Amino acid sequence: MPFDTDHLRLTDFMDLPTLQEIQDSFAAVANVRATITDADGNVLTQPQPTSEFLRRQRVIAQTEETVDGAADGQADGPQRAGREYVAPIVVNNQRLGTLRMSPNGMPAGVDESRLNALSEKFGLDAKQMRSLVNSLMRSRTARPAAIQFLFLLANAITRLCYKEFELRQRIAELEAVYNVTMTLAEARDLGSVLNRAVKLVAQLMDAKAASIRLLDPESDELKIVAVHNLSREYLSKGRILLSKAEVDRDALSPKGYDYTADVGADPRTLYPDDAKREGIVSVLSVGMRFQGRPVGVLRVYTETKRQFSQLQINLLKAVAAQAGAAIENTRLHVEAVEAQRLEEQVRMAADVQLRMIPQTPPNLPGIDVATVYEPCFELGGDLYDFFALPYDNLGLAIADVSGKGVPASLIMATVRASLRAQVDNLYYIDEVVRRINLMLCRDTTDSEFVTLLYGVMDAPNRRLTYCNAGHPPGMLLRDGVVSELAMGNMVLGVSKDEPYTQSILELESGDTLLLYTDGLSDAMNFERKTFGRQRVLEAFAKGGETAEAVAQNVLWEMRKFVGLSKRTDDVTMIVMRVE
Repeated sequence: MPFDTDHLRLTDFMDLPTLQEIQDSFAAVANVRATITDADGNVLTQPQPTSEFLRRQRVIAQTEETVDGAADGQADGPQRAGREYVAPIVVNNQRLGTLRMSPNGMPAGVDESRLNALSEKFGLDAKQMRSLVNSLMRSRTARPAAIQFLFLLANAITRLCYKEFELRQRIAELEAVYNVTMTLAEARDLGSVLNRAVKLVAQLMDAKAASIRLLDPESDELKIVAVHNLSREYLSKGRILLSKAEVDRDALSPKGYDYTADVGADPRTLYPDDAKREGIVSVLSVGMRFQGRPVGVLRVYTETKRQFSQLQINLLKAVAAQAGAAIENTRLHVEAVEAQRLEEQVRMAADVQLRMIPQTPPNLPGIDVATVYEPCFELGGDLYDFFALPYDNLGLAIADVSGKGVPASLIMATVRASLRAQVDNLYYIDEVVRRINLMLCRDTTDSEFVTLLYGVMDAPNRRLTYCNAGHPPGMLLRDGVVSELAMGNMVLGVSKDEPYTQSILELESGDTLLLYTDGLSDAMNFERKTFGRQRVLEAFAKGGETAEAVAQNVLWEMRKFVGLSKRTDDVTMIVMRVE
């Protein structure tokens, strides 16, 4: 807290040994008897110089240096009080003490023996002669020099004290800002922290009350979040909209503050009668901003008309800056905690989703199967699945849900569950797809749709029966030539009346089949060029000894094209090679 500026003492700024040194030096130079007293006239120094001072005085005298001083006095210099000359020591309009000077016998340079001899020779009165010489020396040299030195020394002490006074004020202000900053740093419970902060601000500014209002950008309202010493009646006086509060707009302007000398007489005041009833006269409002964005307003209220100094305004602006940063940091902390919680939920959902994806390809007599699944986010919208069916048949599906992240993953899980429920009860592939389409049309929005290729591989007869609902056409590699499978059906989730048809593909030994999602063909490099269908075809045409070799070769070609560019879609492939 700041030191008591209303009851300052000379010894608050200078210790007694320093004052003693100043007195001794002045007395020696001016050849006077000097003392220093406090504001109440109490003597602070000893009349006799210290032994150390006398020793140094002898050393200085041996150097035979001469110091010339000005003889003219100052109009605003010391004043005479009886036989003494006095110079006040004033700091912050308070008299801390007085530097006093009075003659101390014979001035330096008068030879008493010679003066007596001269008086006897000319028959003069020695006492009168001595008085005359003393008067002459005091008027011509000693007294003007002593008075000038007294004035200069009093000013020097005053300047030293005032510098110390200013320094202590700055230290006190910095300590206050530090205390408020440390209070604001305890941002776990921002409401109680801000209430403590406004209480500290009111004490720091010696004000009646203080408050913090935060800006709600959506409603344009400055909402009270912290208050000290304001009544409930005053706080409930009505809404304060930034668009109508000229004072607060000025506070949030580049100027950074607004001062209202008398809220009852200022036409900008929104609720002057309420302010009068509350006993509020002057208000200092300081804007709180964070990274150039308005956050709120910190206000200080006084019950008497008061003018704030620029130092006080700057101090409150510093506190407001800290408060604005603390508020935003708390908001970011809350968002970070929420994001961490959501991230944990997403991670758990990703684990569940991953368990829905077959970890190993199925064993199918005469058919070599390999898969690739690389989601670009933790939660993906791609799907592939296998279903064991009677007579060595294998149901297979590959799908891609529109969108990314959590919504896509939820729809994917719904499609998988519906697909598994349908294949257990239906034989006809096109009917399975039709029912999934009806479910999606009922449960999803217009912007949500799914591409799906569902088929059944008859391994003993080497036959694939499938229905493609808007999915990228599969590719068949036979004798080094790549061809695409037929499509012909709309995506799922758009039209509930859409008819779906199935197709049949007869396979031969050595044939290789590639099913993929558009994340493979749409993969983009740094030049914003896509891998494209043609490159997929060329990579697939290179073939391989096994289904796994074919899948990894296509994936490698895609990665080589994309480089380090960040992927924006999932990549899923099913490769089947007929032995």
